Amino acid sequence: MLSEHVLQAVLEHKVRRRLWEYVVLLAVQGFFVGAFTPVVTVEVALPIGILTAGAGMALAWIREQRRLLGNPYQRLWLDASEIFLLLLVLGISALVASGFGLSLVVYQGHLSYVLFGYVLGSLLGEVGWRRRVFRQLPAEERYRYVQNLAPSLVFPYSVGHLRRLWRRWRQPKRQ
Repeated sequence: MLSEHVLQAVLEHKVRRRLWEYVVLLAVQGFFVGAFTPVVTVEVALPIGILTAGAGMALAWIREQRRLLGNPYQRLWLDASEIFLLLLVLGISALVASGFGLSLVVYQGHLSYVLFGYVLGSLLGEVGWRRRVFRQLPAEERYRYVQNLAPSLVFPYSVGHLRRLWRRWRQPKRQ
């Protein structure tokens, strides 16, 4: 196990990179929010964005708890399930918007508020969880959390990491 000093240094490195990626994602989404604001009803889009930020915070809190799991397959399955369900919700929202006769530009405008809220909520949830929960964890769980925290938001699993998981899964189990 790593010393507390090394563990903290690794955590700070990963967090710093993740924060930069959050800033870039928020800047990109902020651009789209600004660009689409003239075509949306702000009285509708803003509450939707705020509700999505709350959902993003809740999902981030659950995601952070999931990083404490020792089983990498369970974690990977739950991460993939979360992404699949988010994509499913986005797809259903597009179908509903089409059913209501919303133009594509108006739908994209509202979607920009949703995505901005989700990314902002995810950032706030992640930072809040680390500030409130991480320090109180036992050393073993802190180590597992830092080990399971991906250094990147965009590429959460490197190809090498997925290969190692695949090889471990393919190895015959000894009884």
